[in-house]
Amino acid sequence: MFVRIMRACARHSILAAVAAALASAPAQAAWPDRPLRIIVPFPPGNSSDVSMRLIAEKLGAALGQAVVVENRTGAGGVIGTDYAAKQPADGYTLAMGSTGPMSIAQWLRPGTVPYHAAEDFVPVAAVAWAPQVLVVRADYPVSDFKSFMAYAKEPGRRLAFGSSGNGTTPHLVISQMLNQAGIQATHVPYRGGVQAATDLVGGQVDFISDNVPVVSSLLQSGKVKPLGVTAAQRISSLPDIPTLQEQGLDGFDLQGWILLLAPAGTPQDALDRLRSETAALLKTEEVRERLNGLGLVPMEMPMARLQDFLAQESDKWKQVVEVSGAAEN
Repeated sequence: MFVRIMRACARHSILAAVAAALASAPAQAAWPDRPLRIIVPFPPGNSSDVSMRLIAEKLGAALGQAVVVENRTGAGGVIGTDYAAKQPADGYTLAMGSTGPMSIAQWLRPGTVPYHAAEDFVPVAAVAWAPQVLVVRADYPVSDFKSFMAYAKEPGRRLAFGSSGNGTTPHLVISQMLNQAGIQATHVPYRGGVQAATDLVGGQVDFISDNVPVVSSLLQSGKVKPLGVTAAQRISSLPDIPTLQEQGLDGFDLQGWILLLAPAGTPQDALDRLRSETAALLKTEEVRERLNGLGLVPMEMPMARLQDFLAQESDKWKQVVEVSGAAEN
């Protein structure tokens, strides 16, 4: 009897201790309980940065926590992307993913990019496409892409094109276009798209291809004329400009893109909430109109496709880099 009483008392003491411990333990805070940040690997002010600030504003309101944009620049976006990949996967750090650092850099500088896009990140949302427009100066003796191809192939014709730099998407898009069209032209790299556009107007180069924000003011002022859109679909903000595909460049479809990502290993509950809230805000008319106003095209892609999309884009741009000869040895 005495032994049974002692055992009962012991069990009671253990249960009481466990209950006291549980009562004194702080309750786990619901996510999110502090501000989030989005790492943008480019300087403030360009269309990709502005698009992330738009997402941050709307996502913060939906989550009830501030979402701030943190710009970490350098090496064509590699520095900021690598920084984001190495942050704690706790749901409080997100990253802007774009074509250059996610799909191109590894092929331009083989062995030097310290992250693997498809393994180190998980997708949160497809945000926008960033199509380009191929343009020539206003007095150039062609009227469309077909006449441009004929002009470029005339015996003895020597053309030069400008870009925002070696291995940038404008350079690679034009290189692929030239290869597919069977045209020869000399590449003149600049420190940025605006400088290339300025020299296009001045007659130092024959043509450029760049994102809508770079060429839109020149189109509106009549200083340049468009030859075609590099994406498979026309741009809603420039609906009268046909695609290169429409003008005989079969299957041509090259454009940049912007994704919202999180470090691999981010808790599933946080990831689910982020995906749900971001998907909802990207469907709103306000956000879609503001993206269009930045020269971007809202990107509609099911979540199930996004992880495969990163791997597929890497393979595609590897081939484009090889054609361009832009890889550093």
